[in-house]
Amino acid sequence: MIGLFEPLAAAWNVEGIPENFSFGEIQPDWERMTPFLEKAMARVPVSLSAGVRSFFCGPESFTPDLSPIVGEAPNLDHYFVAAGMNSIGILTGGGMGRLVTHWILNGKPDMDVTGINIDRFE
Repeated sequence: MIGLFEPLAAAWNVEGIPENFSFGEIQPDWERMTPFLEKAMARVPVSLSAGVRSFFCGPESFTPDLSPIVGEAPNLDHYFVAAGMNSIGILTGGGMGRLVTHWILNGKPDMDVTGINIDRFE
């Protein structure tokens, strides 16, 4: 299995996600994907002879500024959000859990959350 990541991804369905869409697949844009696929396969030479059996293309849930959204939801007391971590969710999960736990228990975060605070979109 080889994974790809676009540093400047294209937007998908910006007007709204279909109501019945959940963990779905979208058609890949081969013109955009081919250079990434070629580089990835070159890093794993056996994949060049094995070929591609399946190519999954699914949307990621990026925030408008590409940073996580963390904090107490506006107009919804005691409802905390920790979302938008995308491909770094597993990597940052422990620290994010600690941060949000402290925030919930003590009423405020114990570190600077300016760049990821949910209130930056108000």
